Formats: sequence, C-alpha cells, structure tokens
Amino acid sequence: MRAITTLSVLVILTADLVPALAAQQTDAWFVALRAVPMAFGTAARAENPELGELGKLGPAPGLRGALAIGRRFGRWEGAITGGYGTHGLRGSAEDRAVTLEPGYTLVTVAATAAYALVSTGSGARVALYVGPTVLFWSGEAVPDSRSRVGGTGGIGVAAPIAGRLSLDAHAALGLSPSPIEAEELADLDSSYDTGNLWSRELGVGLRLSF
Repeated sequence: MRAITTLSVLVILTADLVPALAAQQTDAWFVALRAVPMAFGTAARAENPELGELGKLGPAPGLRGALAIGRRFGRWEGAITGGYGTHGLRGSAEDRAVTLEPGYTLVTVAATAAYALVSTGSGARVALYVGPTVLFWSGEAVPDSRSRVGGTGGIGVAAPIAGRLSLDAHAALGLSPSPIEAEELADLDSSYDTGNLWSRELGVGLRLSF
C-alpha cells in the first residue's frame, strides 16, 4: 500500500512538473546575432537603354549584421530584428556590369511572427515567418536619406548546440518600393521605370535563450 501511495505521489508530481518544464523550454525570451548575405533585384530599369548606358540599376549584394530579440509562445514566436549593412550601386547591361563603391548604407527594422511547422523535444524548430520591414536608405547613391516600408517572409531553423545556445539560420525573400526615384534619373538619355525591389537573404548565427 505504501509503495502504491508513493508511486501515486510521484505520478502527480511528474504530471505537474512536465508542463512546467515544457513551458520553460518553449516560452522563453531569446537574442540572436546573425551574419546575413543579402542580394537585390532591379530597382530601376530601362527597356531600351541608349548606347553606353546601363539598363538595370540597383543595390549590389553585400553582407549585413542583424540582431534580433524575441519570445516563444509554444509553437508561435515573435521577434524584432534590426540590421545594418553597406551596398554598392550596381548597373548592368547584357554584356557588362559595374559596381560603384560606396553606394548605400541600409538600416532595417523588422517585426515578424513565426509558426513552427516542426518542433522536437530537444528544442529544434523549423518555422515559417512573415512580417513588415522598414528600410532606411542613405549614402552617396541617395541624395537624401529615405525610408521605405515593405515586407519579408521566409523559413527559419533553430537547432540546440549546448545549454541555452542554439544555431540560428534562415532564408527569406523581401519586397519593398525602390530606393531610386525617377527624378534622379531624369538627366539620363534613357527612360527608366522604378517600381518594387526584391531582396533575398540567407542568414546564419547564434541564438541565446533566457
């Protein structure tokens, strides 16, 4: 009888303890530091560029650093991420490409929500995320500092390394209005159209939960 009573108490305590441990593992704050190679689409395009002019203009690929702080809520996760990087101004035609350095300084602030499609007991997660992004462009390629509001979405992976430290990686696509304004290209012989600017990134870094 005493053994049965002891076992019952242990079962009750374990039942209470497991949700608490699960909550500690999943409902946690985190800070992530990432290196993010970033590439862009075309920011301004001339369908029939004049001789000697480049038909496609936009920011050149570059590496930026990013710092994120967020919190998990079970399978959900919310985060605020800030990024900083520099990019040249790239022009390209069918047979050549030219990159002018320096060009742009880009500061980004993003608010994202993520949902884990896969979540293991060890703490590994594969999640889809999406959210708005504000991009602040400045530098020699921009006559005055300007901001653009866009969005980003992608897939993120977190895999435990040791203790509270995890590998943090993601791949994402972004879309925002072009940082180039048509008036800036009015002196060129070609007629350029500006529209939306695509971006793509593949980041990797470390995440610390607390």
